[in-house]
Amino acid sequence: MYRTRKRLLALAIPLLVYALVWAEEEPGSKPTADTLFTAEAYIAHVMYLASDELGGRRPATEGSEKAAQYIVEQFEEAGCEPAGEDGTWFQPFEVRRGKRLVDEEAALEISGIDRQWELRKDWIPFPFTEIGDVEGPLAFAGYGIQAPKFEYDDYDGFDAEGKILLIFRYEPKDEDSEAEFGGKTPSRHALFVRKARMAAEQGAKALLIVNPPNRDPDKDQLYEFNASNSQQTYRLPMAHITREMASTILEKAGAPDLKTLQEKLDQERQPLSQDLGLTVELRTGVKPNMLVARNVLGMVRGDGSTEETIVVGAHRDHLGIQPPRARSAARTPVIYNGADDNASGTAGVIELARAVNSGPPLRRNVLFIAFDAEEMGLLGSRHFVRNPTVEFGDVRAMLNLDMIGRLGQKRFAIFGVPTAEEFPELVEQAAEELGLEYKAGRGMFGGSDHASFARHEIPALFFFTGMHKEYHQPQDDWELIDAAGAVRVLELSYKILVHLADMEEGPTFTEPSAEPDEEEPAKKPAIEEEKEAARAGDAGDDTPKDADEPPSRDNVRVRLGVMPDVVGDDQPGMVVEGVLDGGAAKAAGMRDGDRILKIGDEDIRDIYAYMRAMQQFKPGDVVEVLIIRNGAKKTLKVKLQASKSRRGGG
Repeated sequence: MYRTRKRLLALAIPLLVYALVWAEEEPGSKPTADTLFTAEAYIAHVMYLASDELGGRRPATEGSEKAAQYIVEQFEEAGCEPAGEDGTWFQPFEVRRGKRLVDEEAALEISGIDRQWELRKDWIPFPFTEIGDVEGPLAFAGYGIQAPKFEYDDYDGFDAEGKILLIFRYEPKDEDSEAEFGGKTPSRHALFVRKARMAAEQGAKALLIVNPPNRDPDKDQLYEFNASNSQQTYRLPMAHITREMASTILEKAGAPDLKTLQEKLDQERQPLSQDLGLTVELRTGVKPNMLVARNVLGMVRGDGSTEETIVVGAHRDHLGIQPPRARSAARTPVIYNGADDNASGTAGVIELARAVNSGPPLRRNVLFIAFDAEEMGLLGSRHFVRNPTVEFGDVRAMLNLDMIGRLGQKRFAIFGVPTAEEFPELVEQAAEELGLEYKAGRGMFGGSDHASFARHEIPALFFFTGMHKEYHQPQDDWELIDAAGAVRVLELSYKILVHLADMEEGPTFTEPSAEPDEEEPAKKPAIEEEKEAARAGDAGDDTPKDADEPPSRDNVRVRLGVMPDVVGDDQPGMVVEGVLDGGAAKAAGMRDGDRILKIGDEDIRDIYAYMRAMQQFKPGDVVEVLIIRNGAKKTLKVKLQASKSRRGGG
């Protein structure tokens, strides 16, 4: 309790300023003494959770731990009891966040060269490398490009089967800086992912990539390996080596030097691919990066007449510290404080816990959960429904607060109203009593934690005050939060919660429509291909300035109608977490749990490969999708549907 008071004292001056401004701007809306919720109490939580001290609350970071401890203290003060594992406040779970490099397990050896090549100085695995070790004969394969349109083919007349290939980064330069291939702006043929795919299709085992001498000749920087750019996995083990290392290899092999090879390829555009008579042993030292995230759970017990439970949740995590997502911005890492997304909802859960415990006991228990790793793909809520700390059969409904801090936009929506027979009347009556206008979405948007419950036929409501330009941007700070508006959302949530917690029976689950509401798009509209790629990593433009950018979700014109497992595992393919009603996949016979191995001619390694594959098609195309189900492979013919705009749904 002392730590909590100390924190709140540190916030006292800015909070006082906020309160004065709020009172000045809203002269007629200052809460009365008997109001359950106040803007001052609410904004104090947001200010701490969205402070720089917490560093954006990314799972498994110091800031995330501080946020968790703060929530525990608030639950304790509210009168909750621990509802996590083993009598604690926490429910830990592992999440996979890209890859990590174990230096002592990484090695690159070239036969006949008596030298210890130093990791991070002479070479480094790419963050998108395939995990694993490989050994094989070494060959030079130019730029590793096949571009028939431009009459260029490094594989023409060359057998790459079973070999490790040394290739140049980028593509052969053209004298015309505006050239489509080889100009100032690299074409897609220069992408690492395209080179990896091409080499794999030729039967190669791995790639060693070197910077060509005509690109920044005075610099030879190796590609950075860090967790934030290790989400994707291409089709081969891949390492970046220095020019010095490559030159040593070519000299040992009796081949022309780097500059000679580069100039001939650029000028003559004819293949120079050749075996080098050396053997390479590559141990990438790359492992899955497993982190421990933690849900925070507090229970307010009912009157003892039943063990039935209402869940009230909000995700407490955000994006942490990373370079700005805008391509024009500097790449210096900044804090994504996530005030609206979702300190706003977390603060609401804390205040609802206090309000529930301050009143007479309700018939049912109320379980308050601050979910972790929502931004990674609803992982905290998914873990809870699969590993509940209460009897899951006793869970009667779920209320989700995600981005409730912008009521002033006048775009307040409540999604999930169709998930229970009783919800339409209940929500309408509660809102009418408070004089609060809202829009009831016709569908059940899947992009937040309520979806994990709805998929298990638990009626769920999602309170949301609208998208804004600060969504997933560093500018999402507490100063932009409409605390007075959030209080009104909490008053409505509380009315609905009390009613649900005192019901003798119900609510009765009904399957919502699969179609989203076009008039009021929700945050993260559905857990589908476009939104999930954005969650899994910071997608950029696939027409690269540096030939290293992942594909853009804006380029996806079609939808399959699935909810991917964005975390992935060590097996090839992408697991389908859920198949959406009314979608193309459903019509083709795809089922929950199917693992997609191939779409058309594209092998699917993970969600990024899935995104790249989907970029090739247009609405109405019929594509063969290879899946594996219960150990058996099966090919489905899927007629692809048009993808809605990013604001309209996935």
